[in-house]
Amino acid sequence: YIKCKDGVMRNNFIASVSKTAAKGFRDKIKALEIHKRTGCKIDMIAELLNPMIRGWMNYFGKFNPSAMKNTLQCIERRLIKWAMCKYKSFRGRRRRAEKWLSSIRKREPKLFAHWSRMYSYC
Repeated sequence: YIKCKDGVMRNNFIASVSKTAAKGFRDKIKALEIHKRTGCKIDMIAELLNPMIRGWMNYFGKFNPSAMKNTLQCIERRLIKWAMCKYKSFRGRRRRAEKWLSSIRKREPKLFAHWSRMYSYC
């Protein structure tokens, strides 16, 4: 049951990302082992991930975009882990890597597909 705008509880179907679909996408991201690609620049990582992210957002984001929040955050965590492995100054300093990634997100909001629309989805 869901509560409609008029306050009445109705039995409706809400199209959303299933747990298995979200897990499958996260597993694909994990299988890429981005954190081991320390020789790549962030632009190359974006080229690798963007087609997958765009397709996933277009497919699942139409009906219930907020349901994708956890999966989009998984991508962010993977990028932070990549930064921590690539740059010595971030090793063991997750917060510093988060700030660095945040500064790149502000400077280049269209680098990753989910960055330009992230706050509208979350």
